Amino acid sequence: MNKVPFTPEGVQKKQQEISNLSVEERLKVSSQIAENSTDWIIDNFEMTSQQLDYLKNLEIVDSKVMGWSLAIGTLGKVPITMQDTTPPDKTLKRKKEKEVSVSVKTDTNPRTGETKISGELKITWKF
Repeated sequence: MNKVPFTPEGVQKKQQEISNLSVEERLKVSSQIAENSTDWIIDNFEMTSQQLDYLKNLEIVDSKVMGWSLAIGTLGKVPITMQDTTPPDKTLKRKKEKEVSVSVKTDTNPRTGETKISGELKITWKF
C-alpha cells in the first residue's frame, strides 16, 4: 500500500484502498491495525514531525483503543474520519487529548446469513 498524506482526503483515499481488498485481506490489515496502530499509521501516512511525535507519545491505552476502533472500522467498511487539530506552534505545551467516537451496527439476515455493517468512526486529536 502507498503512503498518503495525513489529511481528511488522505484518510478517505486509504480507506477506499482498503475497502477494495477482499475480506481476507481486510481482516489481515485490520489485525495489523489492532495489534500496533502506531506503526500501521506511520507506515501508511505521510506525517509532519509534530504529528509523528504526537502519535509516538500516546499513552498505551489510547493507542490500543484507537487501534481497535480503526480495526473495527476497516474490517466493517465503516466510514472513518480522522481529524488532526495539532497547533502549528510547537512551543505550546498543553495537554494532548484524543476523542474516539465509534458507532457500529450489524444486521444479519437469518435466512441468508448475510451481515450488513453500518455506522461511523471518528477520531480527533486535539489540544
